[in-house]
Amino acid sequence: MTQILHAAPAAAASPAVAGRLTPGTAQVRDGITVLHDGLALEHGGTLDQGEIAWRLAGPIEAPVVAVLGGISATRAVVDATGGPGWWPGLVGAGRGLDTDRFRVLSYDWLGGGGGTTGPAAGSFDRDPFPAVSPADQAAVLAGLLDALEIPRLHAFVGASYGGMVALSFAAAWPGRLGKLLVVSAADRAHPLATAWRSVQRDIVRLGLRSGSGRDALALARGLAMTTYRSPEEFEARFTGAGQASDSGFRFPVDSYLAARGADFVDRVLPESYLTLSESIDLQRADAAAITTPATLVAIRQDQLVPPAQMRRLARRLRGPVRLVELDSLYGHDAFLKEHEALSPVFSAALEGGSVPPNFDQMVDRLEAALAPVLGQFDRLIDRGPIVIEYTTNTGIPELAGLSVGDDTTLPGKDSLPYQCAVAYVCTTNV
Repeated sequence: MTQILHAAPAAAASPAVAGRLTPGTAQVRDGITVLHDGLALEHGGTLDQGEIAWRLAGPIEAPVVAVLGGISATRAVVDATGGPGWWPGLVGAGRGLDTDRFRVLSYDWLGGGGGTTGPAAGSFDRDPFPAVSPADQAAVLAGLLDALEIPRLHAFVGASYGGMVALSFAAAWPGRLGKLLVVSAADRAHPLATAWRSVQRDIVRLGLRSGSGRDALALARGLAMTTYRSPEEFEARFTGAGQASDSGFRFPVDSYLAARGADFVDRVLPESYLTLSESIDLQRADAAAITTPATLVAIRQDQLVPPAQMRRLARRLRGPVRLVELDSLYGHDAFLKEHEALSPVFSAALEGGSVPPNFDQMVDRLEAALAPVLGQFDRLIDRGPIVIEYTTNTGIPELAGLSVGDDTTLPGKDSLPYQCAVAYVCTTNV
């Protein structure tokens, strides 16, 4: 049994026994849910009596949207008063994910600390926390939905690690999810990204064993920043010459990396970092089991989740898919920075739509019509429901109104979400 230990308005002075909110109200509600039956973990072991700290914000009668971010994200997608949280440009009143229209549910990561069960400081090599996969995090969410008596999510919005959890949830609980929005995440970790993270984890382990865990974590975080952002951003910001010092030359980028590391160690335990960093590389979602209508967002400058990886993911999904590719100097961190570009994508994904009744015939005609130019794009491998996403950089603008049959014409870009104009890469399953 999964039970709410306590729940209360987030700004209240003391917790109260969980109860139903007054219909028509809009508020932020915090709580702790206990997994009394334990949680059997994917890679062995059982977590007994785990506690999950969560936040639910928005009008009580509104549809519920789960929102999860990177490994350093918390349940504070909005703050305790309903104001901006860690995703201020995209989640809030009037934003792409409008908290006046949707209830937003988030929780502190299992293994990540905060208010949720995680490793204790100093536990490394003495009492290590068990391995936690994205599938385990998805199981935590399923238990949380049971405790909150939420039978089905309107949508799951996941970015970075949260996107991995979203894919795992969609594969395991398709009946509990209406829409899927994944930003910069895939069904597997890219091997090169795993290599970078493995080096970072070894730095932290070495530091913990030598009594310098915080310093090692700061160094690992600085290294991680070079993978989160793009080479173009670093070239634009840090081209100055090095300055001599007693310890050797210091370069303009050094102070940036040191500052990011110092900020990180004030928020995250080295032991929690090891748990969640490893969890990313344990991702094994079954893309072929995902039938939920999905919107995928890839960033062309993302070093950790390259666009080609998300294109392959889009082909393997078995439901309707819209793949959007964006340019951003912020690389993998674009989901935290590119609010204007992402806001309309979020709005369209959350509003959704239905698959046209003649969809299969439309796909047949579309493929035939595009045959002369498909050499410029990735070929459609798995059929599945398909949407060809319109972008302005296809280089073939004349195809935006291409006729594919006497009774079917490709509509223009204003017909979202199931439009059939040409995309940067032919996939939906363009």
